[in-house]
Amino acid sequence: MDTKTIKKTNEPKPSEKTGCPNVLAINASPHRNTGNTAEILNPFLEGMRAEGANVELFCTEDLAINSCKGDLFCMIRPDGRCIHRDDMDELILKIRNADILVLASPLYVDDVTGPMKTLMDRMVPLLQIFIETRDGHTRHPLKEPRKRRVILVSSCGFWEPDNFDVLVAHMQAFAKNITAEFSGVLLRPHAASLKGMIAMGAPVQDIPDAAREAGRQMIRENRISPALLETISRPLVPRDVYQQTSNQHFMEMTLKLHQDAGKGPGCQNGVL
Repeated sequence: MDTKTIKKTNEPKPSEKTGCPNVLAINASPHRNTGNTAEILNPFLEGMRAEGANVELFCTEDLAINSCKGDLFCMIRPDGRCIHRDDMDELILKIRNADILVLASPLYVDDVTGPMKTLMDRMVPLLQIFIETRDGHTRHPLKEPRKRRVILVSSCGFWEPDNFDVLVAHMQAFAKNITAEFSGVLLRPHAASLKGMIAMGAPVQDIPDAAREAGRQMIRENRISPALLETISRPLVPRDVYQQTSNQHFMEMTLKLHQDAGKGPGCQNGVL
C-alpha cells in the first residue's frame, strides 16, 4: 500500500470533494509496509477505501517529528503553531480534518513505538490550554469540536493476546483526552507467524480477509463486529510450537550474527 510524504497543499479537503469520511492512518513500524503490523493494517485500509473513504497513510519512518518540549505555546496560540518547524506542521492539519484516526504500531515494551508516542504528544495543539471536567475527569477541551474516531492496529511477537492490555488502555485514555470515540482494536499476537504462513499457502487467508471486511464495516456501519476482531487475533499455532519455532529462528539469527562477525563455530578463537 502506498504511503505519502508531507507536502504543503491548498487543495480542498477530500471530504469537501466527495462527502466521504477522511481516514488518516499512521504506521509507526520501523519496517513500514513490509512489517507484521502492515499485514493487518493494509487490508483494513483497503476495505475502507473500497467503501469510498478517503484514506491517507503515513509512516513515521518517513517523517521528521521532534519531541514535545512541554512549553504549552501551541495550546495557547489559536492556530496551534508549535515552536518546532517539522513535518508536524502539515500533519496536524490532516489530523484536524480526519474523521477517523487509525494508529498502527507494533508492541514495544507493552506500548507503542517511540515515534508514535512522539507523534501523539505533538497532537496537543488540538487542545485548549484551559481545563474542564468531562465525564467525571479533568481534561482539556478541543479548540475545534469535531466528531472523531480512533482505531488501534497492533502486532506483537508474544503468543498471548493479553500482552496488548496496557497498550489498549493507553489508547482508550488517549481517545478520551482528544474527545474521540475509541472505535476498535485490530490485534495480531504472535504476528511473526502470519507472513510466513501466508507465503507457504497455509489456511490463514481468513485473517487478512477479516481485516479487510473490518475496514468495510467501519465505513458502512461505524462499528467492527466482535467476530471479525476474534478472527484477526485467532491463534495460528499452539503456544509450545510457536515458542519452539521462534527459538530455532532466533538461534539461526544468533549463529549468523557471530559468523558474520568472524566469531561463529569453526572460527579459531570464537565460541558462541
